[in-house]
Amino acid sequence: MKSVIRVMTKVTIITLASLFSLGAYASEHSEGLTCESKKQTIETQIDYAKKNNNSHQVQGLEKALHDVNNYCSNDELETKYKLKVIEKTKKLAEKNKELTEKNKAFVKHNRKSDQEKIAKLKTKLSEAEQELVQAKQNLAGYYNEIKTR
Repeated sequence: MKSVIRVMTKVTIITLASLFSLGAYASEHSEGLTCESKKQTIETQIDYAKKNNNSHQVQGLEKALHDVNNYCSNDELETKYKLKVIEKTKKLAEKNKELTEKNKAFVKHNRKSDQEKIAKLKTKLSEAEQELVQAKQNLAGYYNEIKTR
């Protein structure tokens, strides 16, 4: 009996956690880069969840839709996308600087530990480049969506 209660408690906690996090996730990560396209995507997800009788998902998505309807601003989204590009550009510059410094240290001291750090930094630099590309694509996509409205 105790094991059944534990399982039910865990299921309830997981259900509640997913319900609350789904709404936040859907409003933040819904397809579309403008408020209108976020709204359309969430409405499509609601229809799909209703067709599949997923009432918990419907609740979370309806909360996300409410949040988009009441709090989403295209001006704020544009600012967010621009700030993300700036942030990722700074991060890339920092990684480039770190790599340059590590390369100089390697040339000067020729240590194996520097080679390993250089390899790690190159990986991080590549990741930072990809993040910047993604941020720029989001900003460009936002402008395209605004233009086609």
